[in-house]
Amino acid sequence: MTQTILEGVGKKVRLAYHKGEVSETSVISMYNRNKKEADSFSIYGYKDDEIRKMMNETHNPLLRLRLQQCIESRKEKARMSSQQNTLSLEKLDAFLADACGMGLRKVIKRLKRLSKTTRDPETTLILMLLQTEFANLSAKRHKKDVKARIYERKTLLIYQMAEYLEYLGWKYGINDEAGKNANYLVYVYLPNGVQLTWHCNEYMVYECYPYINDEWDGQVCMTMEKILNYISSKYFMHSCAA
Repeated sequence: MTQTILEGVGKKVRLAYHKGEVSETSVISMYNRNKKEADSFSIYGYKDDEIRKMMNETHNPLLRLRLQQCIESRKEKARMSSQQNTLSLEKLDAFLADACGMGLRKVIKRLKRLSKTTRDPETTLILMLLQTEFANLSAKRHKKDVKARIYERKTLLIYQMAEYLEYLGWKYGINDEAGKNANYLVYVYLPNGVQLTWHCNEYMVYECYPYINDEWDGQVCMTMEKILNYISSKYFMHSCAA
């Protein structure tokens, strides 16, 4: 009998086994049941306080360890997210001041005018991409109701973009490899192959976006720069990134 198995069945069963009151076969069987329960547990949909409550109530030491690991993982992701938010807001201030040499709001204004006059679907889509990331970054500066409304704007744009993405034949999709406290990761690839991603919690987004078996490219806080660089090469012929 290994120590790993004994530690996976709980104190009472361990003591009973050492006293000869429980057979080795029974202990192994209980360990296998506990391991199956722990391995199959999914953190999806649970809040931190709910996970802590389960930790305190479960008699399965393997599940308790799994729950503890989930909590620690969330704490680390929250810490990293906070660092990324700080960097994102610093970059947003720079974009607002000097994107494409004119500031982000003027870039958006020019694209709106161009989209309206030309009725070019690609220009409209590029504008929506820019507005989506603007909303995504701006929301990080606010709290509660205001933040929620800005994220609603982002979500609406994500839904609206799907029609243009399909029409133009761009590569796009969604999967659940979000990597943080979000349900899905939305992927859009610019015509030059550059990857854009956004986190999304809308369960119905699968109705608009096909599944895509891709992975995030690992470039942190770079979505706005990617979009602006594409805009610069297509419309302004110089660097747009601040």
